[in-house]
Amino acid sequence: MREYVRRVDFDAFQGNGYEHEIMFVGDNARVIASHVGVGGAAPAQHIHEVDQLYYVCFGEMQVQLGSEIFSAGPNTLVHIPAGTPHHNWNEGSVPEFHFEMLAPGPNPDYQPWQEVESTDAGDRPYFVKSLDPDRSAWDTIEPGYDRTVFLRTDNAMLYLAELAPGGQTPGTHVHRHDQFYYVLEGELRAEIALDTYVLPPHHLAILPAGVPHRVWNDSGSTERHLVVNAPLLPPEPSTGRGDIPVAFSRA
Repeated sequence: MREYVRRVDFDAFQGNGYEHEIMFVGDNARVIASHVGVGGAAPAQHIHEVDQLYYVCFGEMQVQLGSEIFSAGPNTLVHIPAGTPHHNWNEGSVPEFHFEMLAPGPNPDYQPWQEVESTDAGDRPYFVKSLDPDRSAWDTIEPGYDRTVFLRTDNAMLYLAELAPGGQTPGTHVHRHDQFYYVLEGELRAEIALDTYVLPPHHLAILPAGVPHRVWNDSGSTERHLVVNAPLLPPEPSTGRGDIPVAFSRA
């Protein structure tokens, strides 16, 4: 049976230095849960052959992109285009943890990163972007379902989604791209290929292209999750979005 839901194993992290758990490996993306203990640091300045993003869940990250240094707290996205020299570490008093993705998936036959001394980022469009606190960048997709888009590139689209109590996404549908949900707050219900799952925080739903699914919130509190589509494809003419409604049942 295909494994559609995985959880971060925080018990496996020892709390010192840089530790990570690879949660998914595919052609379109590689998903990683990364934990940096107090005083810890990720590998030295390096580059990737593919785009990379970090979404800070808790703690604070210090990150160098090219020659610039940033601090990134919770609910902050760091976008690192392919070939951008970068390095991250933790100067704070608590561990830092972030959702991480490489898109498309790097070649599995060799080391996915290369150490470099250069800090020249050229004109690559890297950025560090925090959640808009006044919600001016949020859109309502369905009643009780809002989202704000953080990133659109050829390789991925990332947005933050919120489901109010009773809220739901459109009915059962499929995508031509792979899709990933990473739960940040609350509890998400998901129907994936006819099976129902309960996803509390730090659970990842893996939705390969063509797999029917829908999600909703039947709890009494707001649920919040990241969504990543990889790659970013043109919208469907029938919906104006990337989803294709389907009728899918056991009958």
